[in-house]
Order: sequence, then C-alpha cells, then structure tokens
Amino acid sequence: MVEDRNCIGCRVDCEGHIGTVKYVGTVGNTKGQWLGIDWDDPSRGKHNGTYEGLKYFETWHPTSGSFIRPGKANFGISCPEAIKVRYGYIDDELAGIDRDSIASVQKSINAPFVEMVGFSKVNKKQSKFDQLKIVCMQAQCISSAGYPGELAALCSMIEELDLSHNLINSWKVVAEICTELQILQQLNVSDNHLPVENGMEIYAHAFPVLRHLTMGRMKYDWPAVMQCLKAFPSIQELIVSYNNIETISGVEESLNIMKLTELSLEHNLISNWNEVLKLGILPCLKGLNLNSNKIEDIRFPTTEPTDKSHLFPNLTQLHISNNNIRDWRSISELEKLHRLQDLKFRENPVLKEQNVQTGIQLVIARISALQYFNGTEIIPSERRGAEYDYLKLFASGWRSSEQDILKRKEFITNHPRFPALVEKYGVPDTSESTKSTQLSSNVITVEFVCPDNPNIKSIKKKLLKNMDVQKLMGIVQRLFRINGKIPTLSFVRPNVSEDEIPLDKPLQELSYYLIDEGDLILVRW
Repeated sequence: MVEDRNCIGCRVDCEGHIGTVKYVGTVGNTKGQWLGIDWDDPSRGKHNGTYEGLKYFETWHPTSGSFIRPGKANFGISCPEAIKVRYGYIDDELAGIDRDSIASVQKSINAPFVEMVGFSKVNKKQSKFDQLKIVCMQAQCISSAGYPGELAALCSMIEELDLSHNLINSWKVVAEICTELQILQQLNVSDNHLPVENGMEIYAHAFPVLRHLTMGRMKYDWPAVMQCLKAFPSIQELIVSYNNIETISGVEESLNIMKLTELSLEHNLISNWNEVLKLGILPCLKGLNLNSNKIEDIRFPTTEPTDKSHLFPNLTQLHISNNNIRDWRSISELEKLHRLQDLKFRENPVLKEQNVQTGIQLVIARISALQYFNGTEIIPSERRGAEYDYLKLFASGWRSSEQDILKRKEFITNHPRFPALVEKYGVPDTSESTKSTQLSSNVITVEFVCPDNPNIKSIKKKLLKNMDVQKLMGIVQRLFRINGKIPTLSFVRPNVSEDEIPLDKPLQELSYYLIDEGDLILVRW
C-alpha cells in the first residue's frame, strides 16, 4: 500500500511527467486514495493544491498541482536494478537498437531488410557489469541505491556515472549510491530535485576522488552550490548551468572551491561583472564559461589602464557569448588578464556595430595573448593584419591626444594595448597636409635584400606606398631577373624590430603593412 511507503516527498513518474508527492489520502467525497502531486511541468497540473475550496498541499506554481490514483504513479527502481535493465545481456543481434528506428530507416531507403552488424558484441561487452567504467543512467526512473553492498558487488569499477533526470529525491540517496563506487571521478545529477541540506560535509566520504560534478537545471542559487561543494573534497571541474545564480558570495570561505580548474555558469542570471570578479581569487581556475547570462560590461580594477589584474591569475579560457555587452572597452579590459588564450564571444550587441571580419580583427588586436577566437586558431599573419588595421583605425585619436594629458589618459583607458602596438610598429601617418606634401610622403625609399643569396647585391629603390604587393612582385622579378619565378616577399623595420613580416596579401597596398622609409624588403625565390 502507498501508506507503507511513507511517500510524502517521493518523486514519481506518470506517463513521462515527473513530480513530487505532497499529499496521500482521500479527496472530498470521492472514494479511495489519491496522491497529490506537485509537477515539475506546471502544464501537467491543474491547480495549486486546492480542491473544492480546501487546501490539500502547497505547490511551486499556481497550476502545477493535481491528484492521481496511486496505481498511475511509478515510484522508480533501484540503481542496481536500472543498470541490469540498461546494460543486461540480451541474446539478440539487435540488442541496444531501437526497432522503430530501424523500421524508419528501412522505409526511408525502401530496403527489404537492414542488416545491423556488431551491436550484439557491444551488448555482450557492456553486460560484463564488473568491467563497466562509464555508465549512463539518464531518465531510468532511479529512486534508490538498492541494498547495502549490492551496487559495489555488481559494478564497483564505475568511473563516470550519469544520474540525470531520475526520481532521486535527496543527496542522501546520491551519497548511498556513490559510497559503493569508490573510484568514481565524474558524476552528473542534473534535472533531479535534490534539496540542499545543512551539513553537506557528512556526505564527503561518498565522493573521495570525484573530480567532475554536473548540477544543471537544479533551481540552485549560489549559496546552494556552495553548500553542495562541502561534500566534494577533490572537486576540480564544476558545471552548474541552467540554474538561478544571480550573485556570488562566500568564495573565500570554501576550501573545496579553491581547487576548481573549470567552472561553467552558463545560462544563469548574472548581470553585474562585479559578481564575476568575486571568483577572481580562485588560484587554479583555467576555464570559465559565462555564456548566456545578462552581463553588460567588463571592468577590472587596476591603478593604470595598462596594468595587469591580480585576479584570475591562471585563467586561459573564457566563454562569454550571448550576453548584453555593448562597449569595446569591455574587450580591451580582457587584455588585463595574464594568460587569456581562448575566447568565445558571439552574439553580443557590440559585435553588431561592425561586419563580422572587422569585429574579429578588433578583438584580436585588443588582446595580445589570444590564440583562439570563437574556436578558430589565430595565425601570426592574421594577428599582424588585425594589429595594423587597429593602429590605422585609431591613429588619429592617438595623435590628437598627444598634447592633452586627460585626453591621452581617456584614450589609453579605452585602448590599453595601443601604446604597446605603437612601440612595436610605430604610428601610421594620418596627418592632413597639402597635396604636394601628401604626394611626397607617399614616396618611400626601401632596400631590397636577398638573404638566401648573399652574393647578390642589395638594391635601393623608391616606391609608392599605395602600390600593391602584386605589382611589387613584378618589380622584383625585373630587378633580380628571376625568369618568371614567383618571389616570396617579407620586410623588416630595422629601427623598430628585427621581426620579419610576410607580405602575404597580393592585393593589399604597401601602406597596409605600414612599410616606411628605410625598411628592408627581403626577397626569396
């Protein structure tokens, strides 16, 4: 009988819908027993726990409550039972295959039969429970740990376990399951209703070596997350996506969180960057995912705009797509991170101000250590091109602030990388002068050198800055009489840097590369 289950608070499944039992007993003048269910999906319910004016139970939503007969409720099975069902041996060539899917494929290709090869072997291997290391038990109606010792006897070698979207109703049950899996390293408990308890550290014995924890769609705020972490002494990677996290607090009070190397806060409610800064004291954090929050700007507190921040000392990867960032200064602020190499920054309002390629170049130029942007590697020539374009785009602002200290400080605040780029490449000439002066400044003298052929004398020649690289190649072919061979060109700015910069864009003008008076053009073929 239902009374024997002491089932108030139990999680049940009814025709694919999951809810929590809030009431057991009679309802109104109806006969027999009813269960009052508070459904996870409010569209499954009908009311707020009230029937004919009488309140039977509380609901989380005005329409998430309804009554069902006990016979319609599935109270779930134990974890060992579910593993046997999910991974048990089936003497059938189609073991583990959805027969409806096969029928659909067969119909779509108009085939009389479809032969599936190898799945029975996979099933046999998976059926050796004592060899199972990765176990996915998502949506298997698990509600309990089974008898003490049962799971350990069945499959104690599990290292990764997915318990998401089941009927587990407490961290106590999770701990009872994991106690028997002493080498468990990864755990996913997403989409379960697990109320956070005071004193969660009493469960720490169940997770001695667990490094990776996923708690998505749990309706947790940050204090709840911090309570949960007390149970995980070896935690390194934490995913708490799709929760109700809006503010961050108490980071310095937790020893376990200080061990985190990866943290995902994707799809939460964070809007103020100052909340993110509270995570900056995490000494080991390398990856931070803030995608799909409500962040509007990024600022790091430093004495000077070109200073590096002491926060996030080891952060190399930042995902911050799908936020509300509207200013380019926020991108420039990321230059203050010591080790940022990988940035994902899509679908933010600031990017809509530029075409895609220009937006990419502006990001690359502003962050010196960046190696990957939106999943694509940044090659050296792309970085050089981005930095040149950035210099040209804002050179007039740099020059106009030379005699005004406040104006120069404001410029550097918005473009903290600009002084370093000026030191590296120099400033493009943007002065407006008379036509004759412009014509004169457009002519430069360069020296052609063949580094791989020291016996060939260098040649000095005047060139126009608006000449494109393709035309320059033709001049080189004639100068050195290389009989139609395609030369490879690069240049060096002796007064600025010894770095060799390829002239690798045939249709670009020499001015694009900031080639200036006295530069060396290196010729190879």
